[in-house]
Amino acid sequence: MDSGDVLAVLPTGSGKSMTYVLPALISGRVLVVSPHIALMQDQVESLVANGIAAAFINSNLTNSEKRNTYIAFRDGALDLLYTSPESLANQRFVTGLACAGINLLAIDEAHCVSEWGHTFRPDYLRLDSVRKQLGSPRTIALTATATSLARDDIARRLGLDHAVRVVHSVDRPNLTFAVNFGGGNSEKQDFLLDYCGKRRGKSGIVYVGSRKRTEELAELLSGAGLNAAHYHAGMGAKDRSEVQRRFMTDRVDVMVATNAFGLGVDKPDVRFIVHHDMPARLEAYYQESGRAGRDGEPAECVLIYTPYSAAGPRRFIDKDHPPASELRMAWRRLCAGVGPGSRMPESRLGRFDGEVMAVRAFQESGLLDSAADFLLSDNPDAVIDSTVVDRHREHEFEMLERMLGYAQTLGCRRNYILEYFGEKSTDSCGNCDNCLNSAGGNGSGLAERIIRLRSDLARKNRMDPVDVFEDRTAREIADARPGSEAELLEVWGIGPVRARRFGKQLLAEVRNWEAEHPDAAPRATAGPARKDAVNHSRRPDHADIPLFDVLREWRKARATKEGVPAYVVFGDRTLSALAAARPKDMDELFTVFGVGAAKRDRFGKAVLEAIADFESKSDETA
Repeated sequence: MDSGDVLAVLPTGSGKSMTYVLPALISGRVLVVSPHIALMQDQVESLVANGIAAAFINSNLTNSEKRNTYIAFRDGALDLLYTSPESLANQRFVTGLACAGINLLAIDEAHCVSEWGHTFRPDYLRLDSVRKQLGSPRTIALTATATSLARDDIARRLGLDHAVRVVHSVDRPNLTFAVNFGGGNSEKQDFLLDYCGKRRGKSGIVYVGSRKRTEELAELLSGAGLNAAHYHAGMGAKDRSEVQRRFMTDRVDVMVATNAFGLGVDKPDVRFIVHHDMPARLEAYYQESGRAGRDGEPAECVLIYTPYSAAGPRRFIDKDHPPASELRMAWRRLCAGVGPGSRMPESRLGRFDGEVMAVRAFQESGLLDSAADFLLSDNPDAVIDSTVVDRHREHEFEMLERMLGYAQTLGCRRNYILEYFGEKSTDSCGNCDNCLNSAGGNGSGLAERIIRLRSDLARKNRMDPVDVFEDRTAREIADARPGSEAELLEVWGIGPVRARRFGKQLLAEVRNWEAEHPDAAPRATAGPARKDAVNHSRRPDHADIPLFDVLREWRKARATKEGVPAYVVFGDRTLSALAAARPKDMDELFTVFGVGAAKRDRFGKAVLEAIADFESKSDETA
């Protein structure tokens, strides 16, 4: 409330809006810049309902509506005005705001101005110039997720070098973090059906990476009897609004959505967030996960991770960072028919995946002004410096590696997040899958050493680390602490070939660790039962192969009979679990991975009969 500028990093749900609503009530004339046009209307309606004089100006209004709203703000009838960064490209509008006088400029989602942030937007680059034209009013820049690198960049680009920095902890103690390790799409779908089925009636969001997949998975969940719907930016505005309203009013339990869903969705009782597809950056993952448990009650955040999870993000990074040849083509399109000093014709640039970084390259090359509004050259053959694109591509791949590190870490996941955002961590949070699973005393120290050994083996043998062995195998070795090759062969993921090739080094690492930790807990027995952070990690280490084959034939016949794909009945992973567990009744069946209430009711009797029939025939031939 004093006269200084502020750069504030405040966690989701902490009431960031109060930092500019209270000043608006005291002195009025507060301008809020937000990229979320759809969200502005909801926020303004809420403020007006509470007796606060607020309005918005954005591209959804007619010119007459914009003019009337501006006059109301100029004349003091409004205390708070929302607008978008795109609207501030209108010089007459900015001049009018300067004449009206601004007591406080609030810049929401300030990380959008930083090329090191997870949602960089070039239209935010003009805000420093706009701020100066407004007379450099007191400014507060707000974000929920920004690393120290991004915070420094925000301050530099907005001219807030002397701003007071208020950085609150990003920790959300009520959230449980877990990673489910899967294989292909069939296993991911099995897990999703099982997980959501066991949380029937609870509110949750499933984030996926494509519009098509939102529809497919929502249909899959609905087919299993769950109350699910989909949401993505390709839907009409009316349809998006309706499905969001149904979710907010508990008429939809599970929303399957792209990252377009969630902005302004302040539903306090979201009990779980599942990321079916891995985001490219930890900021995005944590921001989306933060939509769970806003009421302070326990909630779960689960990432489904496979060896192929990074493939999609890598493709997007490559598409978003065009090579020099594409930059030259984009510049020639932009120059066609315009001259120096002309406003940048966005339609002439042509929307393509690398547009944002192309604009940055043109700016760095002195071809566009700093606000990306005007062309400074009309030379179609101008030299384009692509260094900024190459630098940003490298940074994005580094951020992807940090996201992969979160998925693969054998240590505390909460601490991994806190350290990423520059916070001091603790020894163990006691509320993530790794901390809960290591509560028995074997710890993750040995597992971390085995992971490092795997990296050495991969480098020496010119292999991908996952081809040496999987992360889960390292964890299983740390639990079992095998003392011989025979014991090593009992570990999940270690077959005869790996045992011969890497067994000597692995056993030596275990012996060295045990010598350094003489007081360590006793070795786990075969097939250790691990505490499950979110009751979803049961994995059979050994399946009965003959029974598994029988169940596959049964599944094929059942799927043909019902006219559905085989995975809709049960995935291979569930069949493997059934073959290992051999359940005798419905209660035992319900404890098997991949068997939710819907599948138990639909296929339970038949699959139990198939298992019983197999065992009966086995007894006869014994």
